[in-house]
Amino acid sequence: MRHTTLLATALLTATLATAQIPNGGFETWTNNVNYMEPANWWTTNAVTHLLAGTASCVPGSPGAVGSHHIAITSMTAGTIVEVGRATCGNEITGYPGFPYAARPATFEGQVQYAPQGGDAAMVHAALWGWNSQMTAREVIAVATFNITSAIPSWQPFSIPFTYLSTNTPDTARVFIEASMNTPVDGTTILVDDLHFDGAVGMTEAEPVAGFSVQPNPVDERAWVTATEPLTQVTVLDANGRVVLDHAVSGVGASLDATDLVPGLYAVRVTTRDGRWAVRRLVKQ
Repeated sequence: MRHTTLLATALLTATLATAQIPNGGFETWTNNVNYMEPANWWTTNAVTHLLAGTASCVPGSPGAVGSHHIAITSMTAGTIVEVGRATCGNEITGYPGFPYAARPATFEGQVQYAPQGGDAAMVHAALWGWNSQMTAREVIAVATFNITSAIPSWQPFSIPFTYLSTNTPDTARVFIEASMNTPVDGTTILVDDLHFDGAVGMTEAEPVAGFSVQPNPVDERAWVTATEPLTQVTVLDANGRVVLDHAVSGVGASLDATDLVPGLYAVRVTTRDGRWAVRRLVKQ
């Protein structure tokens, strides 16, 4: 009996660790008295209901797959336009995502988008984990679907994960934002069928000759240098979200870190032949 129990526990643990995005199909909703909330997701509903008298994230029917989807709208709330946003995990309680211990190949789902003005949207997934050598959490991989024009009917997407580390993550998180940069009242995104697919191995990234980031820690400006031509320099925060992204046509670039909040970042460079490498950057 003991061996059976241990085996069942191990199988359950493994299943939970590699579970899919909780309620990624938005079939389960809970009644929060004044509005409905998607189970296992944090939304901007509390803010918009308080300031505008209505929820910004609501269930829609039918779904691209199944009976429901989520509809997220940016709306005027008080003196500002509140970005319609949903995150898998509860930001208010500090729960930073959901347990996940695999290396998927792609982030997939289906969307519709009705922007107002020149608005744009984003559906983003990040995987991260604890790095015992750094004694800090590190971004393992990211996948971002940027939407810059209207999508009038359900459109599937499949975005490859960009891996920044050969480690296995322990946590995943998904963000949906109806607006980016300056939000516009009335912009709406519909999302359904979010999931991870495939798997990738533990292949080490090929080195980029002479790659360094100095000074590190940084206060205002850092220099990214290499001894071979680079094409792209990208900076990601601890949630795996891109905070700086520059095209490069030489062996170096200057990064303005003035507006970065203190913390740990990942700097990723890409060469002309597609190789990449990552360095950690600390903003003090």
